[in-house]
Amino acid sequence: MRTIITCLLFLLAAQTASAQQKIVLENLRLYNLNGPILRYLQSPEIKQTIATELNQLLGQKMNGQLTNTGDLPIELLDFNFVVPAIKPVFADPDPHLLHLYLDFIEAEPFFFFRYDKENEIDSLTQKRVKTVFILKAYIYSSDQKLIRTEMLNVLISAAETPGMGNLYNLGIRFSDLTVTSKTFTELFKKSISLLLDTANNLAAIEVKLQPAYLADNYLLPKTLNRSRTFVSTQKNISSYLLGKQTEMIRMGEPLYEEILLRGKKAQKYPDQITAAIKATQNFSKSDYVFLRQEGRDVLRDKNYLIKLCTQVDPTDIPEDRNLLFTRFLPGNFHYLLQEKDTVAQFSILKEVTENANKIYPNTITNGYDSTGFSTLPALGSRMAEWAVVYRYVISGSLAGTPFRIKCSGFDNSLREFFIADQLVCIAQGKFNPEKFVLFDASLSPEKLNQLFLIGFNRFLE
Repeated sequence: MRTIITCLLFLLAAQTASAQQKIVLENLRLYNLNGPILRYLQSPEIKQTIATELNQLLGQKMNGQLTNTGDLPIELLDFNFVVPAIKPVFADPDPHLLHLYLDFIEAEPFFFFRYDKENEIDSLTQKRVKTVFILKAYIYSSDQKLIRTEMLNVLISAAETPGMGNLYNLGIRFSDLTVTSKTFTELFKKSISLLLDTANNLAAIEVKLQPAYLADNYLLPKTLNRSRTFVSTQKNISSYLLGKQTEMIRMGEPLYEEILLRGKKAQKYPDQITAAIKATQNFSKSDYVFLRQEGRDVLRDKNYLIKLCTQVDPTDIPEDRNLLFTRFLPGNFHYLLQEKDTVAQFSILKEVTENANKIYPNTITNGYDSTGFSTLPALGSRMAEWAVVYRYVISGSLAGTPFRIKCSGFDNSLREFFIADQLVCIAQGKFNPEKFVLFDASLSPEKLNQLFLIGFNRFLE
């Protein structure tokens, strides 16, 4: 079995080398590639970069030189379960020329590992691999004889990233690898370098790539080039370092308590909640539920309870059953409780559009510094900007002070926290914070933890 290595892709300075053997690049065949990569390969600048990098690699690995570095011939293979064989069609007047064909074939990890009998890839690696590229090089002599073949399997997994924002198509995954143009060209360079290296005995490498984010005007301008605080979550306990102190919050399991207003088992509830429930549309046919989740500020030994009120209307069941309990009762009938005290009382609105906040789908970024932007070639009638639609907007009072939490992102994994209309924190994560940028150093850790308990509760699907 050949050695398998793991490497994290870094941006390396290009190196130049002299070249002698003339090589014609006949074709770069792509199979099953979608998303931004195909759009990158529509860009003359990126194609030129790839051709230049390939020429340098041929000089280093084969003492070769492309006959034409101004062109990158690309063939998109039609979908098929078998990649067609190469059929050389050139006719050379020069018997000293070599001809190069390259394959850049994307494979679904499940089927790749199922049928790959040569490489014994361990189960942990298989679990984290999101997509696979099978790279092949075919070199022909001028009389169309195959004189050399090389093959390398590139296993792609997601790298940890300080990036924050709206993930481009949900990040690193099969058939839609979403990375910046710089990351893609470096992936190509590193992979082809190993593919052409005769001293390389690697059958496969694992490359960890950072995902790309869509540019916007409401998050990135505030978070770019700012330090992040990273959160580690194990067994429902999220911990992070704030100053010199480690904060810990625990999020409990979701619980459901039916609200009984009718029948023999009817219960007595506060008049305001009862009136609000009876005022909802289709009251007589609906069910009502208290959603409950316990939380704990470990350091301060304080236990909390998130308590939300929701309607389940049988005439309006969402297609996504995860959203079944997200028809929140209108009004300030949702709470963060500590023992018998009400710490926060708030309302929850859904699908709130803010036209001033924009996402720019034709520009992507690494999500953490101002140098990592890529402009994608135009794609048909794709809009140049989208207004931001917040999945949820939470507004109310926290310890007597107005607060607001705005939840956005295609996977609902972005949170903006406001105290008295001042932005205090932007965080990434869905049901637990993963990383955040703090804008108000005077915000107490206790209040920040309370905001996290509300903003990352399990019911904000």
